[in-house]
Amino acid sequence: MKPKTMASYLPALTKIIEDTDQMGSQMNPDFDKLRQAIDGDSVAELGTDTIADIKATFQKGTDAYTEYLNRLQQAAVPVRILGRHKQLVAAYRNYAQACQAMVDAIDPENQTVNTEAFNDSEHEQENMMAKVTSATQRIMSMVN
Repeated sequence: MKPKTMASYLPALTKIIEDTDQMGSQMNPDFDKLRQAIDGDSVAELGTDTIADIKATFQKGTDAYTEYLNRLQQAAVPVRILGRHKQLVAAYRNYAQACQAMVDAIDPENQTVNTEAFNDSEHEQENMMAKVTSATQRIMSMVN
């Protein structure tokens, strides 16, 4: 069995964080469009197709986050950072779940968004991403 070293773990972790950032950037224009519509109480004006497209984009991103979570869970983790890694995985899992809650709050057929669920999800995503970032930084600092 190969030893679980930081040399193999860190590139895997870095790739997941980079992929997460890229996916967020891809979804951001749709998020901004929907956020403006929610804030302006004009979601229905976006139309069924646009709302469906936004929901599809969010679902694609959330599916990617679930894949990244699986990669995190399957990473070969050095024993000395196992606790930090478990904190990271828990925060990332909660982040992915919050993203799914946001997707589920969007109803293209009725041209509506469950605003309370959407807002709760947005806040939970922010909180969990802060925890992901913090755990990642602590792991990276253990390398030095």
